[in-house]
Amino acid sequence: MPVPIEIEESNAQFLAAWMHFSQGLPGHRIEHTDGVTVVLSGTDMVLLNTATLSSPATDLQDLERRALRAVELARTGGVPWLFALSDSWSPGGDAGATAELLARLGFTPAVSLMGMVADAITPSRRPAAGLDLRRVADAETRAAIADLNSAAYSVPIPAGRASVAHEALWNDRAFGRVGYVGDQPVCSAATFIVEKIRYVGFVVTAAEHRRKGYAEAVMRSCLDDALSETGVTRTVLHATEMGRPVYEGMGYRAVTRFAFYTPPQA
Repeated sequence: MPVPIEIEESNAQFLAAWMHFSQGLPGHRIEHTDGVTVVLSGTDMVLLNTATLSSPATDLQDLERRALRAVELARTGGVPWLFALSDSWSPGGDAGATAELLARLGFTPAVSLMGMVADAITPSRRPAAGLDLRRVADAETRAAIADLNSAAYSVPIPAGRASVAHEALWNDRAFGRVGYVGDQPVCSAATFIVEKIRYVGFVVTAAEHRRKGYAEAVMRSCLDDALSETGVTRTVLHATEMGRPVYEGMGYRAVTRFAFYTPPQA
């Protein structure tokens, strides 16, 4: 069963990671006010543009006030965005009551991610044959990881390249890999050192190459890179339902769900 300190950690890593992804981008905006944190990348990469709570909601009235404040703040950014909320930060931990309130306010469910954590990664179960794992280190590999993520989340290629492929993201705290079959990029992952934790993101596999162990292989490579260069062992991520079984097989455990909502129409 998740312990409170891990719930707090998952929420803190969510905020810190999204700020890390955005803060080097031209036109980014990060604002903390009235119990709300707004992180906008300045690009049309919608998953990198979020408004969320800065602390748990005390009751439904408090949640309503902060959700409406999030709309007010985020709309001024001029980019598509999502409202995100951990179930554990819902009033009384009641995700159902939260969903009902947000629906009444005009929010619609978009996607959910599961906050997960591991102190150590289990040994590899199987090798991924025929996969060439290349470090994200130049314009070609940056474009490849951006394009793979854009395709996976149905985001326009220019939006992905303006955000995920931006050189500012790939500093000395970033350890990314792209997996190639021949000359074709087919999978990607990245590990970032975020507040002394290995944070994993941008894990995708092209649809036609799934169920071959590629996601696990590319992710392990990134984690190993980060471990060997920094010595940091603990690792956190926020998983889609598709990715969760892979991560559980690697030793991650679930902590708290994060629900993402499309905001009300203006």
